[in-house]
Amino acid sequence: MAVSQRKQLGAWYTPPALVRAVVAQAVGPRARRVLDPACGDGRFLAAAAQAIGPAARLTGVDVDLPTVERARRDPALAELGEWVHGDALAMDWTGRAFDVVVGNPPFLSQLAVATTRGGSSRFGGGPYADAAAEFLALAVQLVGPGGRVGLVLPQSLLAARDAATIRAAVSTRAALRWMWWSPTLMFDANVRTWAGVWEVGAEQGQVQREFGPSFEVLRPIAMPSVWSGLIADASRPPAEGERTLGDVAVFTADFRDQYYGLVGAVADDADGPPLVTSGLIEPDRCLWGERPVRFAKQRFTAPRVDLALLSPSMQTWARRRLVPKILIANQTRTIEAVHDERGEWLPGVPVITCTSDQPGEVLRVLQSPAATDWVRYHAAGSGLSAGTIRLTARLLASIPLP
Repeated sequence: MAVSQRKQLGAWYTPPALVRAVVAQAVGPRARRVLDPACGDGRFLAAAAQAIGPAARLTGVDVDLPTVERARRDPALAELGEWVHGDALAMDWTGRAFDVVVGNPPFLSQLAVATTRGGSSRFGGGPYADAAAEFLALAVQLVGPGGRVGLVLPQSLLAARDAATIRAAVSTRAALRWMWWSPTLMFDANVRTWAGVWEVGAEQGQVQREFGPSFEVLRPIAMPSVWSGLIADASRPPAEGERTLGDVAVFTADFRDQYYGLVGAVADDADGPPLVTSGLIEPDRCLWGERPVRFAKQRFTAPRVDLALLSPSMQTWARRRLVPKILIANQTRTIEAVHDERGEWLPGVPVITCTSDQPGEVLRVLQSPAATDWVRYHAAGSGLSAGTIRLTARLLASIPLP
């Protein structure tokens, strides 16, 4: 399959070591009926068949007909089950049940034009929930009590807002027994992954964990209150505080309307306020004029905004932002915030703006290790690169005050 087609289908094949690890945890001694709802070349089912033996009854489904045909011709698989060309998420599974569901379902962001659904899904995911979350929701519905689900998933699913309903439903129906994650890319897709194995109908206990390309065994942990806590650096959930930063500060995130509203008004020689992007923000320091930035596919040395070129609604927005404030980078390993004491800077999207009559106290809390532990616990896996987290206005407002 060509790379472009694999990207469109979200088809990225799983390394053998990861296949073996997931199957070893998911396929128990009593397992017979095994489903891979996005089987690709059948490698998960082949590993399951090897673990179970001749009693295995396999079902493989995939949207790509050539891969299904290859699985049908595989002598190790052909006589052990059925191979279906279709979309497992759209199929009628009435009356079907399995002992195990395993696989590496497609990673298809609903932000993409080709895959966006425009509304909630039949499995409870919001408009922008990754398709992989839908496969997880389907899997736990198809496995009976005592059965297991083992899937490779994008790390973004751990914290994505639009997958929250699915995470809650899965946690109600099944207990996470084992998980693995890695800070490095494990296959061709530019997505960091994790894998989980759930036991349906079981009480939640300790979660066994393995880490990285070498599958290093880590100490088990109690299931955290949020899934992102599974890969957070904090050894325990930060204590909930009675008061939060939201009680003393207002956090605001701008969106695409503001981003595109600035296009055409930004230039190095403009006579207006500096435009400060996330890449220019470091703890207690703004690097505007010291570090070049890219905005709207253009490179700038010291970008300023010509307010006269903004639309009336954007001029109103600019006046609201040109006040004393704290600017916070939205992708970070630790919280990076800088104080705009005189209200001279305009925030680029997706910089988060904070206003407060106690800026010193807010900065002190934001820059504390406890605050980073808090946001990492609640949003680990949400960043674009290993170890980074994507901050939101709501998350920052939830940080407990000491």
